[in-house]
Amino acid sequence: MKPALLRLLRIAAVAVSGLTAFAGVALAQATVIQGARVFTGDEVLPTATVVVRGRTIESVTLGTDIPAAAGAEAAVVDGAGMTLLPGLIDSHTHNFGPALEQALNFGVTTVLDMLTAEAMAAQWRRQQAAGAVPGRADILAGGPVTVAGGHGTQFGVALPTLDDPEQTEAFIADRVAAGADFIKVIYEAGTAGRPLPTFAVSTLPRIVAAAHSHDLLAVFHISTAEAAGEVIAADADGLVHMYFEGAGGAEIVEAAREAGIFVVPTLAVLETIAATGGGPELAADPLIAPFLTPEQRGGLGRDFGREPDPELMANILADVGALHASGVPILAGSDAPNPGTTHGASVHRELELLVRAGLTPVEALRAATAAPVDAFDLGDRGRIAPGLKADLILVRGDATADVRATRDIAAIWKDGSRFERTKAGPTTGRPRLEPTLLSDFEDLTARTLPPKWSHSTDAFAGGKSTVTTGAVSRDRSGNALRIEGEIKEGFAFPWSGVMVLLGARFNDPVDAGGIRALAFDARGEGATYQAMAFAESLGMQPAAASFEAGEEWVRIEIPLSSFSGLEPSGAWAFFIGGPTQLGAFWIEIDNVELVE
Repeated sequence: MKPALLRLLRIAAVAVSGLTAFAGVALAQATVIQGARVFTGDEVLPTATVVVRGRTIESVTLGTDIPAAAGAEAAVVDGAGMTLLPGLIDSHTHNFGPALEQALNFGVTTVLDMLTAEAMAAQWRRQQAAGAVPGRADILAGGPVTVAGGHGTQFGVALPTLDDPEQTEAFIADRVAAGADFIKVIYEAGTAGRPLPTFAVSTLPRIVAAAHSHDLLAVFHISTAEAAGEVIAADADGLVHMYFEGAGGAEIVEAAREAGIFVVPTLAVLETIAATGGGPELAADPLIAPFLTPEQRGGLGRDFGREPDPELMANILADVGALHASGVPILAGSDAPNPGTTHGASVHRELELLVRAGLTPVEALRAATAAPVDAFDLGDRGRIAPGLKADLILVRGDATADVRATRDIAAIWKDGSRFERTKAGPTTGRPRLEPTLLSDFEDLTARTLPPKWSHSTDAFAGGKSTVTTGAVSRDRSGNALRIEGEIKEGFAFPWSGVMVLLGARFNDPVDAGGIRALAFDARGEGATYQAMAFAESLGMQPAAASFEAGEEWVRIEIPLSSFSGLEPSGAWAFFIGGPTQLGAFWIEIDNVELVE
């Protein structure tokens, strides 16, 4: 049995409780949005007036007349020529740092997190349970389910893994005890070039049944049509990616329709996988650009290093259109902050892509408002109706005719409070990094590294790679740093080496705009090694560049322009270490410096 049988009763209960919440309480000053076109989440009201009091919507009336109940002291906002929408909902995100504030800055008032640390999710839930959080988006987070070394373990989030099918019920019960709002299952076998461990097909129905036994949805990450068919057969509630490897065909569409599942296509990130360029276009939009942080601009400019494949993107859009035409509910989700996406802004791109796939502008708006409420049983939001949460976005123009109008934001309300958008300030005042020697290792001892230097391996993200360092004599040239380690299985993108901070501490950006290259002496085994750059523009995903080092000392210079997506004005660390292939390695480095 699906967990949402009582959805309509719950929505009704929320509305009734909202209508009676003011009894015996002094009324707060009302806010009136007068004479706007109103998309309620279900229908378009050509001209209507909405009254907000406290955290909830008090009334919705046709026309421009202000209800007497609003009171003489009501703050009136002229909505003429504008469209009032429910706060947008992003149904596929990954959140850390300022993500929730960034989302709200673009009118996204609720996000569904598909992979985050359970402790962080619990902290967000406690904040929301304590009362209104008008300064950030609300978040509901899934309990992630993957296997050791599987997809999802490579992102630096400590994840429990389900490695024994006989522990399925206990594992899901633990996710429920941790507060999971739904269960997110990662069913991903990788590619021929980079296979990944994942679940046996026979385990999938057991995971779904365990989730349903706790009245939770089970939604699935997939990337292939074959996997989509398998999870549909396992009684999944939803797909939180569109399949893009292998044609789906009419059979998958019909199976999805019969099963009653929903689909979150995440077209914004699939557009990046197809290398058809939506991220940079979004970053250049004058309605978007002033509100992007350097990190967000950098994220929109990143890619997966693939060749453009417009045919792939056309096929994805066609498959989404076929699902929609068959009656499968489509939800808007960005998969931010993956390459080519960012929190908040990418939802507006997702809406545009949904229209390209065949949804009308109104249907696309519903995919980011009422549809996720219905699919995930959220109840108190996603619609404009008396008693519901006053999460609202007022945009200039007619978003019900041109969905790109959602980018032209006039006002945002979160929990009934008007949210003032933040424009990104200039990156001034940061320490200017001059060409400098980062270390010649002359004072290196057997047990320590120089200040600001540290070991860095995938153990940070649950991997098993190791590293050790020590001083070695370099003939008459003094000391060098020897790095020895082993790249081990257990992480999708393993690494092992050393990191040097440029600022005073971790994630403390400096202005390296005057630096041309990272340079150092190196000696190794004739292998191809890797260097990585960390910067505000890259988020938590470093940019990598490779170099070769043989038995004789050579001078290596890696131009900062070699690090894709790096904006030097926000750089904060560099990494030098072993190759990406498995196995033991060693490399010696000396005279590491930043050169102009």
